[in-house]
Amino acid sequence: MVYDWLAERLRENPRTASLRVVTEPVKSPDQESIDRDCGIHAFEAMQSITELIFSLDQHFVREVSKGSMGLPDVKRLSSHLGKSKEYVKAILELAKVSGMVAISEKRFHPTDLADNWISSDSKTRWQILVNAWLAIVGASGSKELALQLSQNPTKSLNELVGSSFPLVNSSAQSRIGRVAELADAIGMSVKGFAASWLASVLAGKVTVATKALEQRLPAQQERIIVQADLSIIAPGPLASSIEIELRKFTDTENIGLATGYRISPLSISCGLEEGLTEKQIRALLEKLSGASLPQPVDYLISETASRFGRLKISATNTGSILVSTDELLATQILMDSKLKTFGLRKSEGAIVSSLEPETLYHSLRENGYLAIRVDESGKVIAPSAIHKNSSHTALFQDQLTRLRKQDLEISDQAPESDVDRKIQLALASKSILLVEINANGKVMNFVLEPIGLANGRLRARDRKADIERTLPVSAITSIVIG
Repeated sequence: MVYDWLAERLRENPRTASLRVVTEPVKSPDQESIDRDCGIHAFEAMQSITELIFSLDQHFVREVSKGSMGLPDVKRLSSHLGKSKEYVKAILELAKVSGMVAISEKRFHPTDLADNWISSDSKTRWQILVNAWLAIVGASGSKELALQLSQNPTKSLNELVGSSFPLVNSSAQSRIGRVAELADAIGMSVKGFAASWLASVLAGKVTVATKALEQRLPAQQERIIVQADLSIIAPGPLASSIEIELRKFTDTENIGLATGYRISPLSISCGLEEGLTEKQIRALLEKLSGASLPQPVDYLISETASRFGRLKISATNTGSILVSTDELLATQILMDSKLKTFGLRKSEGAIVSSLEPETLYHSLRENGYLAIRVDESGKVIAPSAIHKNSSHTALFQDQLTRLRKQDLEISDQAPESDVDRKIQLALASKSILLVEINANGKVMNFVLEPIGLANGRLRARDRKADIERTLPVSAITSIVIG
C-alpha cells in the first residue's frame, strides 16, 4: 500500500518521477471470517465479565474518581484477562450499564443481577450485553446507524458512528463516543467490520441476532483435568452450571477457549464460606475429571477444611473484632509487619481493630490469612452475599429503562437536542437548512443559511427573502440539512 501523499511526492521528484507506483486495493475480510472472529470476541467478553464479577467479590476495589476504577486494579485485571487496560474499562462500562456492577461507599461490587448473569447460559449473557449496548446507543441512534449501515455496507463501524453522531465527544468519558469500541468488544464487529447480525441488533431483533451468533460460539464440554501441582485444566468452555460450582473454590490462572484454574487454601476456604462441604468439593472434582484426586489435591482439601474457622471476624460498635482458636496464629498476626498499618491490638483474648469487618476481612485474606466473617449468631457470612440486595434489581432495571429511552424515537417533531445537533452540524459544514416552524398554529417553511445558535435561538439568513431571521428552536417542528 502506498499513501496518496507519498505517490504525489514521488511524482514531483525528478529522480523518482519515472517510477510507476503500483497499488493494490486493500481487501476487506470475507463475511465468514468476520463472523467467526466476532463469535470469539463475544465469547471472550462473556468470560471477561464473569471474571470481573468474581474479582469484585474477592477483592476490595475502590472507586478513585467518578465511576472509575483505580489504575492498580485495572492493571491487575488487564494482566489476568490478557487484555488491554482499555478493554478492562470497556467491560466495566458494560457491566455498570447492565446493572451487574454497582458502586457503594466508594467500592465496586457485584449486584444481585450479577447472580443472574453467573447462572445464565451464553445466549442470555450475550443478550444482556447487547441490551446494554443498545441502551447506550439509544432508539434513534439505532435507527440512524441501521440506515447508515444499509446505505454504506462497506464502511467501518467507526465511520458509521461518525456519520450518525458527527458532534459526539470521542473522549473516554463519552459513552456514545465508545459505541464502536464496545460493539467490537462484545462481538458485533471486528476491527470495524460489521458482523452479519449487527443489522438485526439495530433493528431490535436481538433474538434473531443471538441465533446467528450461537453458531459461532465454541462448543461447551463437561470434562476437566485435575493435576498434582494443584492446577485444573478445562480443555473447552464449561457449561454455566458447572462453571458456577467450580468457581466457588478455584481461582482462574488464564482464560480462553481452554481455561486454567488453580486451587489454594484461600480458594478452598472461599468454597467452604459459600456453603460447600469438603465432601462436595471432592465429589465434584472426581465427577468432572472421571478419576480419583491426586494426593496433593486431596491433602490440601483436608488440611484447609480442618483449619477453616480458626479466624473469625465480627462487627463491633467501634469497628471489628478478630477471634482465633489458635493462640500462635493470633500472635503471628499481631507481629506481622505487613499488618501494622491496620492498627490491630490485643484486647481480652481477642484482636480488635477500628477497621470495618469487610475491610479487615479482605486485608487479612490478601496477606494469606484464612479469615472468615460471622454474624451476631456466629453464622458464616458468604463473600458473595455481603453486597447482594434485592433493591439493586429494581434500581438498575429503572436505570436501563431510562437509558434506553434517553433518545426517543424520531417523530414528526424532532427532539430539541436533535435539532441543535443538526444546526451545529450545518454550521460546521456551512450547509443550508430546510426548516419548518409552527408559529401560533401557522406552519411556515424556510431555506436558511445558519449564522449562529445561542440561548435557544437560531440566527440564519433567509435565502429566499434575503434577510436575517432569528427563530426560537422550540418552534422548529422539522429540520433537514440541505
